[in-house]
Amino acid sequence: MKALCALVCLIAAITAAPAHAHTRSQSFSTWTIGENTLEGVYQIDAYRVTQLSETPQDLSRLLRDHLEKTVTLVQDGQPCTMAPLHAASAPRGDMRVEIAFTCPQAFAQKTATLTIGALFDVSLSHVHYVRTTDASGRFAEAILAKGRTTIAIAATADVPASGFVDFVALGFEHVLSGVDHVAFLIALALLAGGVWRLLLAVTGFTLGHSLTLALVALGILKPDTAAIEALIGFTVAWAAGDALARARNLPPWFGLAGACGILALPLLAWLLGMPMLSWLVVVGVALFAATMSYARQIDGPYVAPVIATVFGLAHGAGFAGPLLEMEIAPGSLIWTLLAFNLGVEFGQLAALALLGAGLWLLRAAVPRVPPQVSEVAAALLFALGTFWFVSRALA
Repeated sequence: MKALCALVCLIAAITAAPAHAHTRSQSFSTWTIGENTLEGVYQIDAYRVTQLSETPQDLSRLLRDHLEKTVTLVQDGQPCTMAPLHAASAPRGDMRVEIAFTCPQAFAQKTATLTIGALFDVSLSHVHYVRTTDASGRFAEAILAKGRTTIAIAATADVPASGFVDFVALGFEHVLSGVDHVAFLIALALLAGGVWRLLLAVTGFTLGHSLTLALVALGILKPDTAAIEALIGFTVAWAAGDALARARNLPPWFGLAGACGILALPLLAWLLGMPMLSWLVVVGVALFAATMSYARQIDGPYVAPVIATVFGLAHGAGFAGPLLEMEIAPGSLIWTLLAFNLGVEFGQLAALALLGAGLWLLRAAVPRVPPQVSEVAAALLFALGTFWFVSRALA
């Protein structure tokens, strides 16, 4: 009963309020391809823009200056002409900039290369989602990351419309580019404590994130994006911390200490003059931590899958972000959602396969691996997840 109440509290926290901000290091842009023109809108969380300078500055000017230096369009070795950048209206907490290029030749005659290098030198884990649409409505999407910051701009005849496989690749890259999602999978493996338990846990995680991914993408559920990103950090911390607590047989009051720390965050935010998540989210997470610490004596093959399913609700809402920003047409949303979700699953399996291969190589090189290695890994993941949760909660 205690475990059930805790799970209900966490689900309530996940669905607490409407979306209003992005707290991961990510940005988005949508582009319209003309005969020899390219017009786009670049969008990013205003908090990320503050990282571009160590001194207080006008954020709008700071972002425009940065984009002028890092966003280019080159055709036949020559840079296309960039028009003066203009700030555009944006949702609360975000910033948008309108960007326009004019090239000397039509794209039907000569393909151009769009480079979007903004923010990658500031954050190595930064991810940019880009979507291009031509005059006939055909579109293409890509995920840009450090070391891969370009996309081809060509006429309709040269650019195939994005299909099922493209969105599978998009979901695959999204998982592997999200360090926090990969960290959670590793923490989940530590908590599961065996291959079959891990497979059950991954199945539960899949059910959880598939549900919220669909509900958010279809507009049925509108979670608080800031809360979701903080909760993803919490899932890493809790899964790793619970794995460590079970391995060390720590007393239940450790969970109560964590709950008290979570409840102290609003006070810390008030003292520092920083924004904070809603009380419903904070109290829900604190109750989950406190209650589940006393439910640790419940063991069995279904503990990790149940927890993974609930935590998957938070991760699924995070997965939906790129699809929402790309403004997928309603008629294409269902198959797009299915393809993207398949890509997410393939990404998870790839991450777990790499983890398994790494462990196999470690055991082959060191036949007698000390049991403390997994405890150290759990402790590091707990610290990392705690950092993500606190920093995102106060962002």
